[in-house]
Amino acid sequence: MKIIGNTHVPGLVTWISNKLSSSASRLYLPRFGVSLTDWRVLAYFEVHRWSTASQACESLDFDKAAVSRSVRVLQKSGYLLARPQGLRKIEYAPTPSGSRLYERMLQVALEREEALLSGLTSSERETLIRLLQHVLLNVDAVARVGQEQDNKAKRGQKQGGRTTPSRANNSRRARNTHPTNT
Repeated sequence: MKIIGNTHVPGLVTWISNKLSSSASRLYLPRFGVSLTDWRVLAYFEVHRWSTASQACESLDFDKAAVSRSVRVLQKSGYLLARPQGLRKIEYAPTPSGSRLYERMLQVALEREEALLSGLTSSERETLIRLLQHVLLNVDAVARVGQEQDNKAKRGQKQGGRTTPSRANNSRRARNTHPTNT
C-alpha cells in the first residue's frame, strides 16, 4: 500500500502547515522584525499575561530553547517585560509596544486566515474548525501508537545485561524518514 500525499491526512496536514509557516516566515521577519516563533511566543504572552516560559512551552508544544531564544529577542527589542517570582520563576507579559506589535501582526494573521479559507461557506468553516479540534484531541493517541510494541521489544531484547537494537526500532526509524513523517 502506498501513501498518497493528498489523501493521507497526516501528510496533508504537514504539507499545509509547512506551506503556511514558510510563507509566514518570509513575511513576518522583514515586515515586523520578528520571526514566526517570536510571533507565536508574543501572541501566547499577550493572551496569557504574566505566565512563565515553561507554560508557553507546554501550551505551544515548543522546545525550551526556542521559547528561551524568542523571549530574549522580544525582551531585547522592548516587546516583553519580565517579572521575577522567586529565584527560578519568571513571568512575562508584553510591553505596550509589544501589544501594539501583536495587534499589527494579528491583523495580517487574520487576513492570511481569510485567504486560506476563501471559497468556504460559513457553515463549512465551522465544520472544518470543529473537525480540526476533534482531530487535535486524537494527537496524543497517535503518539502512543506502537509504543506498547516497542516497550515489549525492548524488554525482550535485553540479553546478558545489555540491550541489542530491535528490528521494530529499526523499522520505525525507516518509516520516520518518509516525507509524510507520520
